[in-house]
Amino acid sequence: MTARFFESKRYHLSIAMLSVAFCLCLETNVVAADSSSLKRHENTNVILVSLQCLRPDHLGVYGYKRDTSPNIDRLSKSSVLFDNTISQANLTPVSMMSVLTSQYPRVNGMIAFDAAKDAVRSRTLPEILKYYGYTTAAVSGSPEFFMRYDTESGTEIKLGDVFSRSFDYFGRTRRGLGSSLRVAPTESLDWIQRNKDKKFFMWIASGVIHVPYAAGIPAADKTFFDSPGYTPFWNRFHSIQAEEGTPDDTTYDVLMRLYRDEYYLGFKPVHRLTPADKDYIVSRFDAAIRYTDRFIGQLVETLDRTGLSSNTVLIIHSIHGEDLGERGTYVHYDLSDSAVKSALLMRFPAGEMGGRRVPDQVQGLDIVPTVLDYLGIPPDHSLQGNSLLSLVKGEAGATGTEYAYIDRIPWWEHTLSRWYLEFKNSQVNYPESEKSAILEYGNMLRSAFPQGSYPPGDVAIRTKQWKLILRKSPRLLEKVSWYAFITGTPLPYGDVELYDIIADPLEQKNVAAQNPKVTDVLKAKLLEWDASVEKRKASYGAGEKRFIIPYP
Repeated sequence: MTARFFESKRYHLSIAMLSVAFCLCLETNVVAADSSSLKRHENTNVILVSLQCLRPDHLGVYGYKRDTSPNIDRLSKSSVLFDNTISQANLTPVSMMSVLTSQYPRVNGMIAFDAAKDAVRSRTLPEILKYYGYTTAAVSGSPEFFMRYDTESGTEIKLGDVFSRSFDYFGRTRRGLGSSLRVAPTESLDWIQRNKDKKFFMWIASGVIHVPYAAGIPAADKTFFDSPGYTPFWNRFHSIQAEEGTPDDTTYDVLMRLYRDEYYLGFKPVHRLTPADKDYIVSRFDAAIRYTDRFIGQLVETLDRTGLSSNTVLIIHSIHGEDLGERGTYVHYDLSDSAVKSALLMRFPAGEMGGRRVPDQVQGLDIVPTVLDYLGIPPDHSLQGNSLLSLVKGEAGATGTEYAYIDRIPWWEHTLSRWYLEFKNSQVNYPESEKSAILEYGNMLRSAFPQGSYPPGDVAIRTKQWKLILRKSPRLLEKVSWYAFITGTPLPYGDVELYDIIADPLEQKNVAAQNPKVTDVLKAKLLEWDASVEKRKASYGAGEKRFIIPYP
C-alpha cells in the first residue's frame, strides 16, 4: 500500500513536472518569438530620404491640386502618412542634424554656418546602426552637407565632418545643368543595386527643391508649369550671374529682395509683384517637386525590382518647408508655419501598416526613436524625441506631441556676416548706391556677432491651434535685420507673437494681446523648455578652426 502510494505520488509529480516544463517551454518559445519579432535589426534595411524645402501642402496626397507628386501619392497608399510634422529649425543643416541625432540644435551643437569639424559630438543614427552591423552609406545632392570653404584661403575643402562621419561611403553629386550641385542623387540607386545583399542604412539628401528652384534639372522639366510667354520681372532691372542656375532662375538674389510683395533695389521698391510673377515663382518650386517625385519613383522601383521592399523601412521627410509669399516674403527666413511644417511618410517592410494617416502633431526629433523602436534597438538615453510606433499601430491612448519646440538659430543675418555678402556682392549687378552700404552693413554684422560668440536666436512653441514666437533679442534683431537693410526702413519687432494657426493659418495677425491667458501659459512652457536646453547646450569654442557651410 505504501509502495503504491509513493509510486502514485511519483507519477503525479512527474506529470506535474512535465506540465511545468511544457509551460516553461511554451513561455520560452513565446519570448523567443517576441524577441525575434523585435530584433528586426538583424535583417531590415533603412533608407532615409531628406528633401530640402518640401512643403507638404504642395503634394497631392496632402491635398494639392497641381500634379506635382504622382509617385509619392502612390507610395503613400502602402505607407503611414503624418499630417502634422514640425521641424526643429528653419535652416537646413540645423534642422537636419536634429533629425539625425534626435536632439534640439543647441544640444547637438549644429547651430551655425561656420562649423568646426567636430562641432557635433552627439551620436547620429548611422553611428548607432553601425554598432548593430549595418553598412552605412549616404549620397547628397545638397551642398550644405558636403561643401565647406576655408575663408582664410578662399578655397573649398573636403572634411570628414559633422555630416559625413559614421558613413562607410559618403557620395556627393557633381555639378549639373547651370553648374548647380542641386541635382537628383541618382548615384544612390546604383549603390543600392550593388549592395542589395548587405544590411544597410542609406541617407539620401536632395536639394533640387531648394533655391534656386529646379536650377539643375533639364529645361523641359524646369519650365513644365511656367505660363507661356512670361519674362522674369527682375530682368528689367538688373542682371544676375548666379553661383548656380541661369538668369531666369529664382535665386536668393531675387527672392531675398522681396518684402511685402515689393522688389527692392537701391533701398526702394522698384516693382510690385503681379499674380503672374507669383505664379512663376511657385511654378518653378512645383517643377522642382515634380522632378524630385520622379526620383522617388525610381527609388521605389529599384527597391521593388531588387526585392528590398520586403525588408526595408523607407522614410521620406522634409528637412523644413518654405515661404512662398504668404506674408509677402519668400525662402525660409523665419519661423512661419510654411517654413517649419514638413512632410513625413514611412513605408515599413512589405507595406506593413500601410494606408494609415496620423493627424497628431509630431516632430522631426521623433524619426530616429521610431526607427530604433521598430528595429528593436534600445534607445540612446540622449534622444529627445519619442517613438511614433504606438501611433503608427493605432494603439489606444497613443498621442503625438502636444507641444513642439523650434529654434531659430542662427539668424539669417549671422550667416550673412560670415561669408555670403562679400560673395554675392561680387556676382550680382547691384545698384552703385548699395555697394558701399553693403560693406558697411557687413562690418556692422561682424561687430554684432563677434567670432566665437554664441549665435543669437529666437524660439517658438506650437500646439495644434497656437504658435507662440519669443524674440530673445528683439532690439538687436531690429538693428541687424536684412529686410530693414534692403528696404532702408527700420522694422519693429515685438517680444512675443501669438498666432491662431487654425483661424489664421497664414499667420497674418499677432493676437497675443487678445489672448493673455494663452500667451502666458505658452510663454511659461517655452521659457521652461528654453532654460532646460540652455543647461545642456553644446559648447561653441572660440579657438576652433571653423569652416563655412556656404548656403543658408
